[in-house]
Amino acid sequence: MNRKKVFLFDLGNVVACPIDNKILYNHLNCKISYEEFEKYWLCNDLIIKSHMGFVSDDLSISELLKYCKSDVSVEQFYKIYNHLDSSFFSDTLDIIDYLKENGYKVGLFSNLRLMDYNRYRTKIKDIHFDYLFLSYEMGCIKPEDTIFKKVIYTCACAPHDIIFFDDNDRHVIAARNNGISSYKATGDTIKKIFESFL
Repeated sequence: MNRKKVFLFDLGNVVACPIDNKILYNHLNCKISYEEFEKYWLCNDLIIKSHMGFVSDDLSISELLKYCKSDVSVEQFYKIYNHLDSSFFSDTLDIIDYLKENGYKVGLFSNLRLMDYNRYRTKIKDIHFDYLFLSYEMGCIKPEDTIFKKVIYTCACAPHDIIFFDDNDRHVIAARNNGISSYKATGDTIKKIFESFL
């Protein structure tokens, strides 16, 4: 493989095992249905803005708890959230190790909030990524074209020399539309996909 290639990995469900939203919902003593909670948790404007770093996590979580009619405080929310599963997929870590040992640059490219980064901070630092493309720092999120253009500029290589693994169809398609070689993968499937890529 061309040593100029850069390999980027999404965090949730590619590097890190996915959070079980149902467990979070149950711990928050919500007075609304799980369907209502999940829609807010995934799609609410304040939640999206927190992923872009435009509003604080404290504000977005405070409004979430109000919406859920929960008696849990923001501080209690963080304790609950930080105790959810934060393990990483061993296959993905093996691939990252292989790439680093063979001279390739690797990076994390993810839509996440500061509170998400804080959950995984130690494990992320232990990997020693060459690049950290984090939406809350970049002021934009996947699948916006802006974030892919920023990634390409920073990597300083041809877009097709960036190999990107993400579990979201929209993100994969948007990356391809910007010239990036992108593959849909999860931590459970990435080994097979990577081997076929090789």
